Amino acid sequence: MASGQMQVTKEKWQGWEKTLREEMAPKLLEAADQLEQNIGLQTEGKWSAESGPQAFATKYEKYLIEEVAALRAMAKHATDFAKKIQTALDMLEKNETAAKSWLDAEAAKTPAVYISKAKQAALDEFNKHPTPSNLARLKRYRY
Repeated sequence: MASGQMQVTKEKWQGWEKTLREEMAPKLLEAADQLEQNIGLQTEGKWSAESGPQAFATKYEKYLIEEVAALRAMAKHATDFAKKIQTALDMLEKNETAAKSWLDAEAAKTPAVYISKAKQAALDEFNKHPTPSNLARLKRYRY
């Protein structure tokens, strides 16, 4: 990699790393914290004691719990990938030409979407045994 091109790559990667570490991950964690506080507000006082609203409140609370988990997972992925960018930057400093291909490979390994452990188990089961009942089980999971 030519010196000028390496400098442009280095600056671009430093920007990505900083954005992931200082902006994205903290904002995702802040959103998760706010949703977690919202979970505590799902009370009988808000929804009443009637069965219909209580059924909705239970589903809504479950949804919020899943959203919190998804946001925390995204923050972790952002932080983890920022560390990988830093590793690639260290490789560039040593003038290792494999830095870009290594970072590309690491990016490909980073999950693009959050899948809960429960949904992953249902997905694995469906892939092994693609039955209507396993498909129905899989469809119950948002994440």
